[in-house]
Amino acid sequence: MPLNPERWTSVMLMQAPEPKIKNKKTDEKAYDTNTGELLMSVNVALINIDGKPDVDTFTIPESGIAEGLVPGMQVTLVEPFGRPWENDFGHGISYRATAVMAAQVPAMANGKG
Repeated sequence: MPLNPERWTSVMLMQAPEPKIKNKKTDEKAYDTNTGELLMSVNVALINIDGKPDVDTFTIPESGIAEGLVPGMQVTLVEPFGRPWENDFGHGISYRATAVMAAQVPAMANGKG
């Protein structure tokens, strides 16, 4: 299910992207089953139009991680979507995007916000 980025006033990177771990006991990394590409976990705070943040983790292929991302910066998620999941241990929504990059933040007029 596609997500609606228009509901977010901003998206902030919470920690540097890191390889997604498939098996925590063995530290086995996760790879895309179609392309074989390494998958990365990207933690972001989604600031909703009501001002309340949601912190979520998005899975993004390694090639979709822009250079120079640092925690605290505003970012843009490209083609974000959620997929419901369910297993013997519970249920939820897993989030994915095709890429993450630094957001184009408008310049402040005369240095004032």
